[in-house]
Amino acid sequence: MSLALPVTAIFTIPRFQNAPGLDVVITATLRPDILDLTLASFKRRFLSQTPNTRLIINIDPVGDAACCADDVLAVCHRYFSRIVYRAPKQASFPAAVKWGWEQVETEFFLHLEDDWLLKKTVDSDKIFAAFEADADLASIRFNLKRNPGNSLASNGLSLNPSVMRRTFAQDALPFFSLALDPEKQFRHMEGQRLAALGRWRYHLYGLPGESAYVVDIGKKWRRFNRLDKWDGNDTTVSWKKKRTISAAAKIWYAAKYRIFLRYWKFIA
Repeated sequence: MSLALPVTAIFTIPRFQNAPGLDVVITATLRPDILDLTLASFKRRFLSQTPNTRLIINIDPVGDAACCADDVLAVCHRYFSRIVYRAPKQASFPAAVKWGWEQVETEFFLHLEDDWLLKKTVDSDKIFAAFEADADLASIRFNLKRNPGNSLASNGLSLNPSVMRRTFAQDALPFFSLALDPEKQFRHMEGQRLAALGRWRYHLYGLPGESAYVVDIGKKWRRFNRLDKWDGNDTTVSWKKKRTISAAAKIWYAAKYRIFLRYWKFIA
């Protein structure tokens, strides 16, 4: 796939020279208000514990037609002093994930999309202790649903908000297909993929039976804007328009969305 990929890198000297580094990889779209909620919640409940962070963000040209990549970057600068970004002319979720992973320099990194809200505090010491105790642990995911009651093991890679090991990403990148869903291609593996990546394990953060750590705020945004997520058949399509609805239904969806937006701002 040929893409025109203008890239601008912004570097400043970090405030915390001796702090352990953590890259944050975000696949984003033109939704600065949603991204602001995401970054506010993750900064407050996780990233504040790892101050020497660097943001790696891909901004696809879909979302709010009234916004541009500069609006998204303005939000990013509220939370990060070091930013590397890419603003391609064509949207592609697989290309966004692959590019982000290729930029990672720290031993571990946070993989994040622009529409998740972290509602409970994550202990970074517990995260890194778990990685240190298991050299084959690829990722620790912040669960959208209640954890299983008997185990924190996950049945494969998930692109829900996760702290990942860079070595896993490096092992996966040679097999990364831009024509396939990034999550599914590494969840159901066979042949060379399985031989190269079969040793890796995936866990959930928290305690067995513990309630969810993250909220999918993007789902409500898509419903308000009458959009469906891409189905994997065309990786250049991020969202597709649903059928038209009545004026009364539009008013109802708008009212519900405003209520959710107030709630998200309150808990962020």
